[in-house]
Amino acid sequence: MRSFAEPHVPPPRVTIQVASHVPCLGPSVRITPQARYYAVAELCRRAGITREFFRSWKVSVTPQKTVFEITNGTQKYITFPHATAQVLQTLAAGQLCSANVHLAQGIGIDHCVVPFVASEPPQDRPLFYLTDQNHLECALDLPLSILLTLSRWEETLETTRDAHGRFPAKSSISRTGGFLDRPIVDEYGLAFEQAMGFLFSSWKKTPRKLRIKVSHDADQIGIPFRWRRALRHSVRSRSVHNSLRDFSSRFSGVEPAELNSVRSIALATKGHGLNSTVYWKAAPPGPEDSGYDPRDSKVRQVIDWLDEMGVESGVHPGYYTFHSPEKLRREVAILRETLGDRPLGGRQHYLRWSPETWIDWENCGLAYDSSVGYAEQIGFKAGTCIPYRPWLFPLNRQADLIEIPLMAMDRTLLGYMGLTKDQAIHSIGQLLDRCRMVGGVFTILWHNDSFLDPFYRDVYLGLLEILTDFENYDWQTEHDSLFN
Repeated sequence: MRSFAEPHVPPPRVTIQVASHVPCLGPSVRITPQARYYAVAELCRRAGITREFFRSWKVSVTPQKTVFEITNGTQKYITFPHATAQVLQTLAAGQLCSANVHLAQGIGIDHCVVPFVASEPPQDRPLFYLTDQNHLECALDLPLSILLTLSRWEETLETTRDAHGRFPAKSSISRTGGFLDRPIVDEYGLAFEQAMGFLFSSWKKTPRKLRIKVSHDADQIGIPFRWRRALRHSVRSRSVHNSLRDFSSRFSGVEPAELNSVRSIALATKGHGLNSTVYWKAAPPGPEDSGYDPRDSKVRQVIDWLDEMGVESGVHPGYYTFHSPEKLRREVAILRETLGDRPLGGRQHYLRWSPETWIDWENCGLAYDSSVGYAEQIGFKAGTCIPYRPWLFPLNRQADLIEIPLMAMDRTLLGYMGLTKDQAIHSIGQLLDRCRMVGGVFTILWHNDSFLDPFYRDVYLGLLEILTDFENYDWQTEHDSLFN
């Protein structure tokens, strides 16, 4: 048996002498003891277990199981079985399955969905069960499921991509399995919290609260001026006002309509007690990039105004930065020059993202990413609405940045899904209920130029009405708690 104690997250590196003790699901996907420890740490965080308490647990890893020993007056044990070699071979071949596991009553859900494991739990046991008063066991290799879900492992498999090179929702196990609308990893936290109550009778539930992060990708700001786009504003907004504003901006200090819409949407959001975040671009002109320069004096004036309003500004790397670290680095450098010396987070343009993007962003010194969401379907792409530090398989460690998953986008709701206003608000309300249950962060993207369209603006204002009573998400406080 190989044992190691964990003084701090991430755990110390462990040299594995016997290769068979480190299962692999691909050339750089090694299921190491450190990776399993990380997954249980994420489970405990969602169960409300303090980091100090968790750090005191001792862990032992064999090829068959991971066991945590808790000395807290009496010795208690928690055992997680490992998936069999056959299950791992099936996963490595791209044959994915999930299990439905029932839960004890009293946590608001009657079963959990656990992907990337055997299709059925052994002997129809609940997810967690006591073998005696001091020993808690898990029915499945839950750490493996958590690890693969949060790391977006399935995106490393060979599968058809969409026209923009993105992993589509229709190819995901959560969509085919019918649980994209559930934050399954966070629900495991609810189940584990309840199980810890069985193991420790004095265990107290940790209060949970929903928080909101509203963001706007500034794809279009009317700079540089384009006749065709300016004329479209008359049709889109059913008024010549915005087109006239665009024409005037060519010869005066007037802001183009799309740039001015950044102020309008930020003010509307602030009027409902919520803070906006605006992500700016520095991509050269191209078929999918408008090509504005964030150093333009008019853009700087808006950014300065946002700073005075307490509105966060961040980065929105262009279309061609996807899988191009050097282009990403150049654009981030320009945005740092524009935005000044501040921690920066952001989102990839068109949501063109893959697990390798985390490493590219980390190498640029960015603090967080919020690209993990589907363009064509709302829901919980990473199985969570709780921001987290992702696991980097090639480096066998946590990332030095936070992922803030994206739940919904304007063009997803009203474009790809083609919902009406009432349907969009109802769908967002259902996601909010899921986020509230687990104490997560509801993250929504509404483009600034969408605010010029009467229909999109009306839906956004309707959504603000149901978001208005909740607390803003402070990512910098989260950053401090996850890195200290």
